[in-house]
Amino acid sequence: MPFAISFVGHHDSGKTSLAVEVARLLLEEGIRIGVLKSSKEERPHLERDFSDTNLFWQTGVAKVAFWGRKEGFLRFFVPEKDEFRFWYFVNRFFPEEDLVICEGFKKIQSLPKIEVWREGPEEPLFRRGVPGILAVVSEARLETPCPLLPPDPRIVASFIKERLPKKRPSATLLVDGRPVGLTRFVSRALSESVKGFLRSLRGVNNPKLIELRIESRED
Repeated sequence: MPFAISFVGHHDSGKTSLAVEVARLLLEEGIRIGVLKSSKEERPHLERDFSDTNLFWQTGVAKVAFWGRKEGFLRFFVPEKDEFRFWYFVNRFFPEEDLVICEGFKKIQSLPKIEVWREGPEEPLFRRGVPGILAVVSEARLETPCPLLPPDPRIVASFIKERLPKKRPSATLLVDGRPVGLTRFVSRALSESVKGFLRSLRGVNNPKLIELRIESRED
């Protein structure tokens, strides 16, 4: 499954501009990027040339999703944003990406976050108990319980890159939409078992990517 990290901060803090530059730098290094943006708007405005999602698209990100209050990209009806639905969405629509850069989703506790803070009347989010903040990006000298980074896209990109998994597992498993943690041994055993079965089927020679969906239904 892809690694995901979110840029959070108050309005006009500069989080989108920073995230776009970080995405561009990581793309140049060959890292496969997806983008998922949360918004309080009811639906996306696809025609806006300077919308946040279009800025990512112009950078070269091949998969950009928008999660509004009522509508999103792919015209899906949006349920409440909770841990289960968030990770199901990430795993369902970004299976090939190495990294999913998010914006918002402050309430998703299991999602790592980078707060971008610009000095102003509102206090930083980490002081308000927003969970999962790995670092704070700011020009101000803040006392933080986590690393304080300058608003330099290269430094932020390097910070994220260091936290990417060194090796993707050979198999991932979702059960009822929830990712199930697999040890390296179990992941390899599951992968080899399925590939071994498929090789016995006519027309299947050397599969590179296998997607298996099993639905349990009562007769």
